Amino acid sequence: MESRFVKICEVSELFENEGKCFILDDETEIALFKVKNNIYAVDNICPHNHSPVIFSGFIERNNVTCPVHGYKFNLKTGKQPGRAGCTLRTFEVKITDNVIYVKQPEKKIFDFNF
Repeated sequence: MESRFVKICEVSELFENEGKCFILDDETEIALFKVKNNIYAVDNICPHNHSPVIFSGFIERNNVTCPVHGYKFNLKTGKQPGRAGCTLRTFEVKITDNVIYVKQPEKKIFDFNF
């Protein structure tokens, strides 16, 4: 699978410190966040318990807290601040003419081609 940027939405559709859920491709659901006028794209599926709820997480200091179990993830790196553990997948973002584009992953997580 060749990676490419996919048009997601306009910047004006996002609100400061609030997440919004979008479908990136046939297997990837993402959460977009606008924090201090920066746009972040992360996997909407929590890597800890696999719940699609990251978009509704609490934002504090460029971190999102999963509403299910309280784990924090850095929106830029996907890592948990101050501790080792599972990492939230992040995606490259570009903005052109007020439109947000997110780069698809280079390979699928679930590849059923045998």
